[in-house]
Amino acid sequence: MIALLLCAAAWAGAPGDGAPPEAQAAPVQPVSSEAGGLTFIGQFESKSTATNLASTNPFLDGLVIGQMGAPTGVVPDRSTLGLSTEERVTGLFRYAPKALGGKIGLNAAFEVAFTWGDSAWSVGGNTGGGIGGRNVNLQTRRLYADFRPSKGHFDAHVLAGLQFLGDSVNDPTAGGPDTVLRSGGRLMFFGTEAAGVTVYGRLHDAWGDRFRFRLGSYTLIEQGVALPDDAWLSVADAQIAPTYLTTVGLHAWYLQDRTGGGAGVLGSGPTSALSTLQGGAHIDPYGGLAPPQDAQLYADLGWLGVDAAYDPSLTGGRVGVSGVAIFNLGRIYAPIAHDDTVAGTLLDAEVRARIAEGRGSLVKVEGLFSSGDSDRTPYTYTGVVTGNSYGVAGAIYASHGMLLLFPDPHAVNRLVSVVSDVGAGGKGVVAATATAGLDLVPNKLNTTVGLGHAVDRAGESYGTEVNAKVVWTPMVACDIGAYAATVFVGPASGLSADPWTAYLAVDLLVF
Repeated sequence: MIALLLCAAAWAGAPGDGAPPEAQAAPVQPVSSEAGGLTFIGQFESKSTATNLASTNPFLDGLVIGQMGAPTGVVPDRSTLGLSTEERVTGLFRYAPKALGGKIGLNAAFEVAFTWGDSAWSVGGNTGGGIGGRNVNLQTRRLYADFRPSKGHFDAHVLAGLQFLGDSVNDPTAGGPDTVLRSGGRLMFFGTEAAGVTVYGRLHDAWGDRFRFRLGSYTLIEQGVALPDDAWLSVADAQIAPTYLTTVGLHAWYLQDRTGGGAGVLGSGPTSALSTLQGGAHIDPYGGLAPPQDAQLYADLGWLGVDAAYDPSLTGGRVGVSGVAIFNLGRIYAPIAHDDTVAGTLLDAEVRARIAEGRGSLVKVEGLFSSGDSDRTPYTYTGVVTGNSYGVAGAIYASHGMLLLFPDPHAVNRLVSVVSDVGAGGKGVVAATATAGLDLVPNKLNTTVGLGHAVDRAGESYGTEVNAKVVWTPMVACDIGAYAATVFVGPASGLSADPWTAYLAVDLLVF
């Protein structure tokens, strides 16, 4: 598959949505004549939504993340018309002493998000839009030190602390959205924050980057400081550029889980309610029965992958292709019951082409396959496990162009979709999505339509989505858009009505 992708000819294009704020900001960061100092990037997002999605769980009405239906309780209702406005501001700060040439810095990112009218004079994240305001709701997104050593044709970027954790070799602070959305695992396995140490490195010359690598180690969950009851992740990625605009990458990630499956309110790992809530892996070694008292579930999980791309950012021509194959392996240890082997596969490929002048004049087709769990192998889980088994929104599939069938990158407080994790709760996914956009006024006024269809491993339909958007860009880094979508659901979705949504969104980047 990847070999065929690399045989495509070259045509050019534009970045997508869903990347972390620093990746969105990277292409427009100001260039200072004097290295160092204090820099700031702010991202403002607001959306006013009309939808037929209704929450049947009053405790999950304000902030909802996961799969439509049970257990989130968010379901489409033919008699419902929900109206709301959400808002989020993210600020990213970096201070680098000028005396050190900007090569050492302290970084922080904070977020405030709420629904208009939701809560006041209280404490809690994702609230604070009620009359009077005054909520304590500041959320820490990043807090780390970074170092930028260099020697000749070698540059490195070392980060230590709470930082963005992706599944790509590329540094999100040094490129646009395509650097994380169209390389490595494409944020389908890890796309969140984690505390640890990362080293990004590159060898380059006048021709460009010849070799890139990433090494990282992160503590995902720390329980008893003196006890071996944590979840720990290590990553190693490498990428070469054999010819101009062409890259090939290799990936190896290992997660050691000794939490016992019970960390946090909803548990942790692929046997937890947290994973089920987000549509992630669902492994039940005890067959629906309550586990024995003091039973501790452990796991060793690994991912091996290869990806390849030709001009995925459409910087050198009019066509770009990219693809990835990830093999998930490991073992779940369940005392008294039985151990389960993990052996899953994911494939994803995308082709994008520029059809006219303007950043948004693009046609895109993407195909996704993830293996589902099979009853024929009772002690082997043949689905895939992602970061959604260990953290809230631990991974997000964001390059598809859908609004309801898969997670919507424009979501603020309500990130729900028919299929919210590429593993689809062990049922697997076979999907095709396509979008076609045209800039009616180049780089100023864009209209795009989208179509997507997904089925499970058994061939039952999750649904078919149709969507459309019109986006006006009145000034640099400011988008005002109208979006609408509906999904004609199938039996695999478990839903009894077709969801729909329509919203107005404002996205503003200040730097």
